[in-house]
Order: sequence, then C-alpha cells, then structure tokens
Amino acid sequence: MNSKNTITKFVALYFAVRLFSFFFTPATPLLIQNPLNTLVSFLILALATYWIFKKDERGWYIVALEIILGGSGGYLKLGFISLRTALLLVSTTIFFIQKILLTKITLLKQIKIEHSLILALIGAACLAALRGLYMNHGRSAIFSDFIPYLFLLYYFPLCELWLLDRFRELGKHAIVAAIFGNALMILITQTGLSSGLFILQDNYYHWYRDVALGKITDLNFHFYRLVLNEHLLLIPLALYFLGDIIKNKINKINISVLFSLLFILANNLTRIYIVALAVGTLALFSFKKWKRWLAVSILTTIGFMLIFVIIHTLASRGQSFGLEIFGLRLQSIASPQMEESSLSRLLLLPKILEEIKLHPILGSGLGDSITVYSPIFKTNIITPNFDWGYLEILAEMGLYGLTAWIFFIIYINYKIYKTKYLDNSQIFLAILYSFLIINITSPGLFHVFGILLFITLFSSIKNNLINYSV
Repeated sequence: MNSKNTITKFVALYFAVRLFSFFFTPATPLLIQNPLNTLVSFLILALATYWIFKKDERGWYIVALEIILGGSGGYLKLGFISLRTALLLVSTTIFFIQKILLTKITLLKQIKIEHSLILALIGAACLAALRGLYMNHGRSAIFSDFIPYLFLLYYFPLCELWLLDRFRELGKHAIVAAIFGNALMILITQTGLSSGLFILQDNYYHWYRDVALGKITDLNFHFYRLVLNEHLLLIPLALYFLGDIIKNKINKINISVLFSLLFILANNLTRIYIVALAVGTLALFSFKKWKRWLAVSILTTIGFMLIFVIIHTLASRGQSFGLEIFGLRLQSIASPQMEESSLSRLLLLPKILEEIKLHPILGSGLGDSITVYSPIFKTNIITPNFDWGYLEILAEMGLYGLTAWIFFIIYINYKIYKTKYLDNSQIFLAILYSFLIINITSPGLFHVFGILLFITLFSSIKNNLINYSV
C-alpha cells in the first residue's frame, strides 16, 4: 500500500463525504432528509453487511473508514438513524451470531477480565437507560446517551482485526488523512468566515452546526473559535505523534501531522485540551531522552503560539495578535467568572450536586437534563449538557455506574503499566492521563470517540503482548 497515494485518496474521500452531505443533506432540525443521502447510506450499509456476513475483512474496512473519515457521523443517515449507528448494530450482531454458532458453548470460557469489565459497563448503561425511562426522560435523549456504550462491542472484532497488518496500515493512513482533512476544513472555515465569504446563520453555518455537528463562536477581530466533536481526540493524537518524535527520528509525516494538530488546536482553543496536552507531555518525560523531550516540548509550545498569533493577525488584518484572547481563556481556568462559558459551567455545578444528592446510588438515569439560568441567553434553559464529565456519570448512572467506570479505567492503567517494557507503553499512559483530564469538563469517557479510544488502547496492548511473546 503506497502511503502517499493512499493518504491522498483518503483525503479526497474525506471531502467527498462532506461535499455530498452539503448538497444532499441528511435530516437536520431545519431540513428534511434528501432521498439520495438515504440511498447512498443504504448501499454502503448493504455492501458492508454482505462482506461481513461473508467474513470478508473489507466489510470491516468500511466500518473503520466511516468512523475515522466520517467525523461525528452526521453526514450520512438512514432516516432518523445515522449510518454509523446502523453499521454498529448490523456488524456486531452478525459478528456475535457467527461467533456463537462457531464456538457454541466454549464462547463463555473465553471471557477474560477486560471482557467482563466491558460487559459490566454496558450492563450499567442498560440499567441507567431503564432508569431514564422510569424517570420519564425523553426517549431520544436516552437513546443518544446509551448508543455510545454499545461501541464497546467493537472491542471483540477489533482484537482479531488488529492482528492483520493491512488493517492496521489502513487505519494509520486513514487517521493521518483525517487529520490533514480536518486541518484543511478548519482553514477553509476560518478563512471563509474571516473574509466574509461565509456568515453566521448562512447555509454553511447551519451545515457546520447541524450536519458536521460543530460549533462556531465569534471572538471579535474577524477571528472565530471552531470546534468539532472529533476534536475530542485532538490531544490523544497529538501526544501519540509527540511521543513518536521524542522516541524515534523525526520524519516528514510526523512533523506535518503534528503541525496540523497544533493548527486545529489554535482554532479550537478549548482550555481543558491545552491543560491535558501539558499533562500528557509531562507524562512523556524520560530520563534517557530528557534533552530531546525538553527540545520537542519547547518547540511544540512555541510552534502552537506562533500558529495562533499568525492566524489571529491575518484574520484581524493586523489589528491584534490575539494574545489577549489566549490569556483570557487561560485565566478563566482559575477565575471562571471572567468568561460566560466558564460561568455557565460554574452555575451548573450546584444543580448537578442536587441531582446527585437526590439519587446517589441509582442515579437519575440516562437522558437527564438540568434547568439553569444562562448568562448568555439571559433566561432559564433546560440543557442535557452537564459540562462536568465525572459528575455527569455519577448523576445519571449513580454509584454503580461510576464504580464500573473506575474499575475499567484502573484496569486499563494496570495493563499499560504492566507492559511498560513494550513499545509505546509510555505514550499510551500519556494518552490515558490526558483523556482523564479532558473528562473533567467534557463528556469524554462516555462519548463515542472516548469509547473507541479505550478499545483501541486495549487492542493495541493485546497485540503488543502477542508480538512480544512471539
């Protein structure tokens, strides 16, 4: 597989999906489902289903490429259900039925600790979903909160697929292409908004918000903060490539990818991401290569600041370097009253604690929401976004759900630490710690991308152990 050609083709596919969804839109709050979008989604699902049923690995390639190149999964839909969810339900159903028919009763004997922890998390989510129904929460909200936990089931086929060199190679190329594609998409969006080609509330804005599932915030001086759901993996990916640069020789791909990730972060500007990057970078420290670690860390920090200043200076037509915005967002970590989004999060805190006190053991169930005063809209609003990751788990899933998560995380940390003699173990620890930081103020752990990150870590550790034993 030629790396450059494959990455180029995947970048082209990345933008083809987005252009298609722009002109042939899926269902959104403002637009109805385009029939062609439904047809293409059905054909992709049918092809993947056929190949997986025939035990052809190409079916799983479709699943992997949809996840990696498909962003938040809102571009292709089959009516009310996304192609991503449809692929999940169909592919895992076929996989487990075939496994049960093949192994029969011996399947139960193959269950290991990680399998038990995964099933325990899914079981906790099921109980929380039933609890949500009992508490009369909206069914669509319960469904949205529950579906990410089902992505844990991908761990079982992923363990087998990870042993295939072609699958791992395709995944790496697709991830690199997705990073390049995302950086270009952010560049196009920032340039379009800054120049006036795009304006807030126009067609592109609504596509970015309702289909790409992103967020655009005007920070003045023609500079916009641009966020997409897939940016949740921004820091884990940055740490992976940072760790590879520290550990191995510098190559063009690593530098290009890291630059792209820093460019995305400079437009995203999520505070907790920056904190997580700092924590993860510290976790990459090595006495053997401390000079290289120090040089890479300093150059990365300088590079990020330069990228941000250049972007803001160009956007503002030379009126501002943007350092006042950057400084304000960092200061608001310690003084949340300085920024409306931080103040909103602070106002949510007592409401969430009240919910926890009401149902500490069973939780209030999935699909829960909170009524709180919004300083942005100057009125009371009902929001499903708790903005406090660990507290949201405790509020919705109760003590049993939080306990399931704690055991799951401890076991991952134990497995990584136990394999510290293997390649990438320190990088995996840095990724894990950074993601635990992100979950403080973001729904990281129980987001689809968080779930996929954890099962990828599990599979990668298992594959490293197999290679080492051989």
